[in-house]
Amino acid sequence: MPIDETKLVAEYRVLLGAVKFRLFSALSMPTARFAGLRMNRIDDEVCVTSIPGGWRSQNPFKTMYWAVQGMGAELATGAAPFAMSRAMPEKLRMFVIDCKGTFTKRAKGRITFTCDGVAAARQAIEQSMATGEAIDCELRSVGKDASGDIVSEWVFKWNFRVLDGR
Repeated sequence: MPIDETKLVAEYRVLLGAVKFRLFSALSMPTARFAGLRMNRIDDEVCVTSIPGGWRSQNPFKTMYWAVQGMGAELATGAAPFAMSRAMPEKLRMFVIDCKGTFTKRAKGRITFTCDGVAAARQAIEQSMATGEAIDCELRSVGKDASGDIVSEWVFKWNFRVLDGR
């Protein structure tokens, strides 16, 4: 059975809702909640997250800690597939099997992470749904500072497998 479009839009709205996202992140990702991770945009094309600079995300060198950047980047690549998993009757097993990060500039202030691979993730999930096999999908997330300069680029390789029944 395909991904239910009505449910998917509702799941996107839940992730975008400030109160619901705060509750979700507090229960499911407490470290990300503490760091101030936000969901800025999520739809069928793109997912955008952001992390504020400051004492909660800062390393001893007065820049954003690389692992905090990784949280924002990972959520940008994983939130849409997560929403898709909640909008389908089958169970989706998804996890990161590889991660690469490249840092090009000191990360200061609010950093915004953008993944424009939502369609590729959906295609991989639908391929797994059709074949029953695990499908790998590389999704890229680009972190930019307030001036639009790239501070880090991330590639997460996700493994998706649709399982029968819930």
